[in-house]
Formats: sequence, structure tokens, C-alpha cells
Amino acid sequence: MIFETLHEAAQKSELILVDGGFCHYHKRKDGQLTIREIIVLPEKQGRGIGSTMLTQLRQVSGITNIFAKCPIDLPANAWYKAKHFILEDVEETPSGRKLNLWRLQL
Repeated sequence: MIFETLHEAAQKSELILVDGGFCHYHKRKDGQLTIREIIVLPEKQGRGIGSTMLTQLRQVSGITNIFAKCPIDLPANAWYKAKHFILEDVEETPSGRKLNLWRLQL
């Protein structure tokens, strides 16, 4: 992720900034909102920052579902499960890393 990418996301209103974290997302024409990056600083984890950003994502006009990919070895998978995302599939990257594919229907 580079500055230009975040700048473009901000210009498109596809960036959420909160104290201790941020979320870069993309809203597709078919109503799917894809989380591209969601970051919460380690010292701020467990304080509801991710939930606050998810609430804001759910309020984006015209979306029908929220989609995210998460490496299977990251603890963030427990957060997606706790927030009622459904694990749709697992995909493998060209480098061999496995990603969980999560979807939340609205």
C-alpha cells in the first residue's frame, strides 16, 4: 500500500480514518463492498475500533454485502467470525499463502 493509493481512496470517499486505525475499501457497482485493508494499531486492539469501522462500512449507501480476504494465520479471522461474516472459501496466492474469503450479507 502506498501513499498514492490511499490518496485516491480518500478522493473517492473509500477511506475511513479513526483514532488507532483505518479502513481502505472499494464499493462495486453490483453492491459489493470489498475491504482492501483494515488496520488497527496493536496497542488499540480490543477497544472496539474495528467494530466502529464496520458500523461505518454498513452505512455506505447501496451496498448488499461486505467482502474481505484474510490470511488464514492471522488472528483477525476470529474477528470476522465474531462479526457474523461467513467463510465462503479459501484461496491460495501464487506465493502459496492461503487466504480466507469472508462475506457479510446485509
